[in-house]
Amino acid sequence: MGLLDYNLIMTVTINGTYNQFLVSLSILIAIIASYAALSLNERLYHSGLIHPYFWIGLASLTMGAGIWSMHFIAMSAYQLGVPMTYDPILTILSVLPAIFAALLAFWMVYYRKRKYLHMLIAAMIMGIGIASMHYLGMEAMRIPNVTMDYHAGYVFLSIILAVAISLIALLILINQPERMKFLNKVAIASLLGFGISSMHYTGMYATSFEADPVVLEAQGTHELFGILISSVVVGVLAIVFFSIFSTMFDRQLKRRLELYDPLTNLPNRKVFNQQMNQFKNMNEIGLAVIHLHDLDTINNKYSYQQGDETIKVLIDLIKQAYRQIFSRREFLIYRISNQKIGVIASEFTISKKLGVFSKDLINRCQSETVAGLNVSVALASKPKTTKDALELVDQAYAVINTKGLDLINDFAFYQGTTHSEGLREKLLERLRLIEYDEELVVKYQPKIANHSNDFIGVEALIRWNDRQLGFISPGQFIPIAEKTGDIHPITLWLIEHVCKQIKEWQWAGFDVGKVAINLSNRTLIEDTFVVDVERIIEKYQVNPSLLEFEITESSIIEEEKVALMTMKSLRELGATIALDDFGTGFSSLTYLRKLPIDKMKIDKSFLEGVIEDSLAQQFLTEVIDLGSTLSLGVVIEGVEEVEELDIIRQTSADEIQGFYFGKPISAHELMDWNTSYQEKLLN
Repeated sequence: MGLLDYNLIMTVTINGTYNQFLVSLSILIAIIASYAALSLNERLYHSGLIHPYFWIGLASLTMGAGIWSMHFIAMSAYQLGVPMTYDPILTILSVLPAIFAALLAFWMVYYRKRKYLHMLIAAMIMGIGIASMHYLGMEAMRIPNVTMDYHAGYVFLSIILAVAISLIALLILINQPERMKFLNKVAIASLLGFGISSMHYTGMYATSFEADPVVLEAQGTHELFGILISSVVVGVLAIVFFSIFSTMFDRQLKRRLELYDPLTNLPNRKVFNQQMNQFKNMNEIGLAVIHLHDLDTINNKYSYQQGDETIKVLIDLIKQAYRQIFSRREFLIYRISNQKIGVIASEFTISKKLGVFSKDLINRCQSETVAGLNVSVALASKPKTTKDALELVDQAYAVINTKGLDLINDFAFYQGTTHSEGLREKLLERLRLIEYDEELVVKYQPKIANHSNDFIGVEALIRWNDRQLGFISPGQFIPIAEKTGDIHPITLWLIEHVCKQIKEWQWAGFDVGKVAINLSNRTLIEDTFVVDVERIIEKYQVNPSLLEFEITESSIIEEEKVALMTMKSLRELGATIALDDFGTGFSSLTYLRKLPIDKMKIDKSFLEGVIEDSLAQQFLTEVIDLGSTLSLGVVIEGVEEVEELDIIRQTSADEIQGFYFGKPISAHELMDWNTSYQEKLLN
């Protein structure tokens, strides 16, 4: 063979160099794509108004495109110094295995496939998919007179790395919390980004390029690489931007529907309550509740479209009357229930203006030809009907409930004595129809140790948000429920709810201490009450010592023997018994001494005038000492001022409860409150 023939078949290995900027860019793209995918995966827990499949698809597209982008930027970083192009079809097709691998991962996350065998099989499929994307992309390269060869060992290692990365990603995603902290998310995204990059560069290391020496004389151009890099970077950033925008849009849309009525675009009951709370300290504030009659009849007789149209017309008329009478430019109009619209106004001579507004609105409604536009307007104002602005809602509802059909196309102001009996009758009716899990809410008020400042327990307080009447204060419905006997099933529901909540707190690692529950006299004399309590405790496996039952003096008087037996039985279970509202009942000291109780709660009335009256301070101290003498724990309730707290600190009281430390809040809010309270103690 001649020298010329030898040169024709001789090849040399091309050793390229890496552009460090492009290497860094490729890793950054992988990290960004991983971060975006983690963020999108959170939407599977809070899918909001957009179907979870949308987030699965978008997360898969983002992750797959991110891996694909990283791959081609990394390939561009490896510069051989020879002319190079890409096969467009193979280049585009190479993204599909990466998207498929990501789709498989997010599908498993959504359906919670936690079995290790399932995850291992999925990781293998995903790893092969990622490796397929890499090597298919490599095959898309077109280099004249240059051939590629692969080192089998390193190829196998790159596939193993892809499988391992896929398995790690699955474990992270499936066990990802609903809300991941930003730094944790960045750390995990960095781990995944470096892992994906390591697989690619291992695959690149497994590849060797063989070329004819003549080819090496020509210097390659990387213009195509510049175009490809720009396109890839712009594409992946566009996907990441769209994913972030979609997440923000979904959250805003969900928030919008949580706060606004979709039919009328008016703020809903939640915003209404917030607004009323903000206005509570104003001197003159008025409320009009407009009730649209027979909406169900309109829907059934005509159509739901007609019913919706009637509501929209009513809103327009309310706005016209509002603009005509009130000076405020911003509409304070709210859809507080299906058939009720709330209108708030805060102006001088508010009572007079409310009357003029109501008359004007009724005239407008009667002039309309829309079917079924019959309304009642209930009015309440501060200071005319109450000194407490937060009572205006109850008063307006009382007007509607009392007047009923007599108020159609008319208006009326609240008058306390006139409406109290009507409200009682309405409550009797609603108590029979109460939906416990839907309408009853439990709030928890913290208790603090007097001398150590430790958070040691809560009192569980029940609230009722009726579907028709709205929020009903405990002072209104509990006395009626006691007379009708409905208080017993309500109390059992409360105890079960509390036990379930205690268990959830324990799972979350939150030690809330004792939970106090109020018992009425009707509950104390129920034959099966103690058995029912024992059944609930066993059902949720709750330590009875975590329960504290509060009983008033008056609840024991009527059926003393039965009540005392119930109290003793509850103590034998391991629960604590506290005497509530001490000082407001009728018992003598001898009677108090024989009660089977562990604690006494001194009524908040003992704090009246205690700040400036030394005699009141001495009396409070002596009552507290009385409890200590009887070996009872002493709880002071109703503490609102720091001056009251300073006085109580000097006594032997054991526990403190009141708005100074915290108002009644939900179980979730209590955990946040505790975190904040513990931080204050440390500071």
